[in-house]
Amino acid sequence: MENQKKINVYILTGFLGSGKTTVLNHLLSQFANEKNVVIENEFGKINIDATLVNGTFESVYELTNGCICCSINNQLLETLTRIHTLENQPDNLFIETTGIADAGEIASTFTALFVAEAFDLKKIITVVDAENLLFYKDSNVEVQKQIVVADTVVINKFGLVTNEILTDIKDFIQSINPYSSIILSKDGSLDRMNLATDNSQKTLNSNTVYKSESVHKIKTMLYETDGFFDIQKLKYELFRNLYLYYHQIYRIKGYVLNPEKEVFLVQTAGKTVVITPTTNQQISKSQLVFIGKELQLKTIERLLKSAIVKNKNLQLS
Repeated sequence: MENQKKINVYILTGFLGSGKTTVLNHLLSQFANEKNVVIENEFGKINIDATLVNGTFESVYELTNGCICCSINNQLLETLTRIHTLENQPDNLFIETTGIADAGEIASTFTALFVAEAFDLKKIITVVDAENLLFYKDSNVEVQKQIVVADTVVINKFGLVTNEILTDIKDFIQSINPYSSIILSKDGSLDRMNLATDNSQKTLNSNTVYKSESVHKIKTMLYETDGFFDIQKLKYELFRNLYLYYHQIYRIKGYVLNPEKEVFLVQTAGKTVVITPTTNQQISKSQLVFIGKELQLKTIERLLKSAIVKNKNLQLS
């Protein structure tokens, strides 16, 4: 997929009934002066959500009878190819997933070389229902995984809950994804300027401790070390372990130092590892946040041992 101009991609996810389509419509109205296409995914042969999409867009591509992140992943790639080969190239692609989608798996599609050459994944936006999130977060692991991979979490219908409940929701979101930005919305509105922020801007406080556990044993662990990483070995070890334990490790993100004290941003999506140098971030030690199911101290130690150049110090939340 070779192209001089990449198509901006925004993935919109969230549990059933959270208000994803409403958020999508608000965004499309703000992108009215640009060329937009939409991918709608829902279970069943008829995609009801596709009929609810309004605003300014060139076309809606419907992926039905399966989840975009699993059984119809090949259909997603075929659809991306069709979009890329359009004579009238769009500026933006909006993807609305099913309510039980694994957005991390979807995001990993856009790190594949031939896809990344044509598409630029800008944001993963997760919409949560303020009225119901605290009731179903422990019984539906999909809810937590959708928050884990988000760059931005929209707390929708927040005006319908008390300040105490809203605080509990924010604490829960930050406990399993300290990197996400949180936006409050009463009616699904979301200012497009929130999509223009740098996903790597938010940094960790070295004194912060993160921990979250549910009936699904999802934990957030902060790894810190004063040592340095062999970047190639780190990438290999992360890739190898994500490939083996992708059902257990949902996300890894953070900043690390190499022996030359250069800073690298580490991000994973699904089974994909991306490590890129950065010049706009200053850190005194390497910090990685691991989010997953039933993570153990020995697992993280074993995963990173061969990539550490100097002595390490692991801090468990």
